[in-house]
Amino acid sequence: MKYIFITIAIVLCTPYVWAQTYTKRTPTEKAQYYTDEMVKDLQLDSSMASKVFEINLLVSLQFDSLYATKPDKDQARQGAISIYKKRDASLRQVLSTQQFLMFDDIQREKREKKRLEKQQKEKE
Repeated sequence: MKYIFITIAIVLCTPYVWAQTYTKRTPTEKAQYYTDEMVKDLQLDSSMASKVFEINLLVSLQFDSLYATKPDKDQARQGAISIYKKRDASLRQVLSTQQFLMFDDIQREKREKKRLEKQQKEKE
């Protein structure tokens, strides 16, 4: 019986321990993560990957500086839209039309998934 209670206690406490070990990623780490995802999804060659990494690094740095100023919701939204527009313009120069359209579809799916998750949380 003791073992059952100990097991239950460990299972219930584990998420709290993981939540405390979160560390903020650096802009370089974020850029590398997004670049790796794009290389995998869009089948980029090494020269494209290095250009995409530079774009993603610039975007990560811009977002960090945007959120460092602690903007209100409207300012954050406008800043993010501006950053994404510049990113898309840069990516259009690096990626082929087909790759960019595939990237755009992936981004749209992610936004839709996020929107649906938000609606689910609001219903609960």
